Amino acid sequence: MVTELVDAAAPRVRRSRVDEFTAELDLSTRVVQLTWQPATGDAVSVGEGTWEPLPKPLGDLRGRLVGPAMHRRTRALFEYGLARGDRTWSYTHGPWVTARQVALHAGVDDRDAESLGKIMWLFYRNRWPLEFSNGCGWGVDSYSAMIAAVLAEPRRLRARWDLLILTGGLRRRTQDGDLEDIHGEPILDDFYASP
Repeated sequence: MVTELVDAAAPRVRRSRVDEFTAELDLSTRVVQLTWQPATGDAVSVGEGTWEPLPKPLGDLRGRLVGPAMHRRTRALFEYGLARGDRTWSYTHGPWVTARQVALHAGVDDRDAESLGKIMWLFYRNRWPLEFSNGCGWGVDSYSAMIAAVLAEPRRLRARWDLLILTGGLRRRTQDGDLEDIHGEPILDDFYASP
């Protein structure tokens, strides 16, 4: 048996590229280094930011890039590219399964409990924009706020969740979506890449 020793001080680095810009995240320090690499020429440092992970259970799988000023779309693309998945999670195994059960026990009907779990799954699986994290059960209040909201206003929440599912987190037209689709977008090679 061979035991591999991992140096705890060694950087655990993720990279994301958007156009001519690269973000390099060191998870050990939570520092994000931004560089610009023109087509011809050397890379130039353009700033440094920090990584703020979402609350557990996502933690470092998803996080916000805080720091240098940049276009909102560029920041969202970097956050998408730096996001990772947990290989042990699937539609039938993960935090959304517990959320569905808790919702049912709280009195949420079957369809709405299923939609609540699906929203959490698709946010995670398809790396939806972080602005939806609270409303998709991944914020500080976890899914408890979603359960309270659907109990108080089921029609409004049902319409909101259906819209998010059909549009893939508001990234495509409603007619291109499918309320029954749980497979989502193809998983890119980097989704489960270490670290």
